[in-house]
Amino acid sequence: MIQRRLRAFTAGVYMVVAVLLLLPAAAIAAESLDISEGPQLFLDDFLLQRMENVKRVVQEPVKHARNPVVVPEHPWEKRVLEIYGTVLYDGALEKYRCWYLANEFKDGIPNNPQDPRTAEYYTCYAESADGISWTKPMVGKAPFGTHAQHNVVIENTHGFCVLPTPDDPDPRRRYKGAGGATYGFSPDGLTWDTRNWRETVGKNDTSTCVVRWRGEYLAFVRAQVSDPAWPAVMRGVGLSTSKDFEHWTPKETVLTTDAQDGYPWVQPYGISVTPYGDVLIGILWLLHLDQTPGNNSLGDMDTQLVVSRDGRAWQRVADRAPFLRPTPNTWDTGRVFPGTTMIVKDGAVRIYYTGVSTRHGEGWGSMGIGLATLPEDRFVAVTAADPAQPAVIETRPITFSGNTLLLNAETKERGVLVEVLGADGAPLPGFAQTHCILTPHDNLRHRVTWQEGGHVRSLPDAAGTNIVALRFIIRDASLYAFQIDS
Repeated sequence: MIQRRLRAFTAGVYMVVAVLLLLPAAAIAAESLDISEGPQLFLDDFLLQRMENVKRVVQEPVKHARNPVVVPEHPWEKRVLEIYGTVLYDGALEKYRCWYLANEFKDGIPNNPQDPRTAEYYTCYAESADGISWTKPMVGKAPFGTHAQHNVVIENTHGFCVLPTPDDPDPRRRYKGAGGATYGFSPDGLTWDTRNWRETVGKNDTSTCVVRWRGEYLAFVRAQVSDPAWPAVMRGVGLSTSKDFEHWTPKETVLTTDAQDGYPWVQPYGISVTPYGDVLIGILWLLHLDQTPGNNSLGDMDTQLVVSRDGRAWQRVADRAPFLRPTPNTWDTGRVFPGTTMIVKDGAVRIYYTGVSTRHGEGWGSMGIGLATLPEDRFVAVTAADPAQPAVIETRPITFSGNTLLLNAETKERGVLVEVLGADGAPLPGFAQTHCILTPHDNLRHRVTWQEGGHVRSLPDAAGTNIVALRFIIRDASLYAFQIDS
């Protein structure tokens, strides 16, 4: 009897001890952030719990030497040709595909070139093997005005965004799209079944952007923001959502400008959104109006980076530094604005954009579509604000499934070091910066290991439960992203 009681007491003690030992890990797991195997960018502070001596620097994309890569060629493009639309890479067809906005003096009856309210816009199609040299196949299904052959695929639409959904079980809906007052479906991106969604989005005279994110479709459209002190309708970014691409919520305003931007003279004109790893990266178009009484049209246009994790709440990036902007005394000296989404391919981010020779409100000018690129993941560099001291950033506890820690960085030897931290915030044994070794992984990334006494450790060796916090120490280097890959 005594032995049974002793065994029961001992078992109870062991159970209590086990529970007490598990509590810290459980608490850490409850507070940890689950990250994907995709790149973790430093566009916002969501993953971070400490920053010291840190400066973020926006990396502006480089414009291609052969710009513009798409130019007006046909009568139906003579008034407007702009990427109020989408460029994507189709891996199955091994080609780039482009849906762009055009306009002409249709049927020989000129519209007033200064009054877009009289204009009929339409979506045209082009394609390319390399994304530089483009052709415009005559894929139109019926005569268009006086043109028997043409590349117009959707009439009477404005700023149409194309979204491939190859997993849709209905082959007629493998492509989805929306723009202006129209949304619809297509089996191939060329033949469209369109419907009207004016009652949902109202006035929508910018380039619509549609993405699929966390189980729903997000459509970013033009919002109208009321301000009694402003003599005209204020511009904003609106959002309508859908689970099935058929039933859409009424649009709500999700992004406006503020006093730091220069409100009310600076207004959002549109947004281009790309799912990227665990975030949505937005390129926000900003119209900087001339500050003259009654003006709501004449001004300059550039872009900034914004970031969101749900499509509703957006944060500005790197103190609102310009991202893609006009180049003085060139073909795009007046204004620039990007297509609906970015393309990541062959280690580079491709951004197709419209360049215009005139400012907004000065008439149409000459237009074309250009290409700008930057290295993959390299939107923002984290560097030391004071070069005499290292920059230090620490993550919150993170949960991961991969086994290889990669850094996207420009660094000299030991310019970026990584520590794996324990619950007390100190480096785990063998995982201090003195043990950190970076070896080349590819032309952008470095693989991180820790070496001590001839023993090489990788990240999983420090994380029995795959929950860790990381500390990055940056000296005379630029860190763009980290990734825990398989």
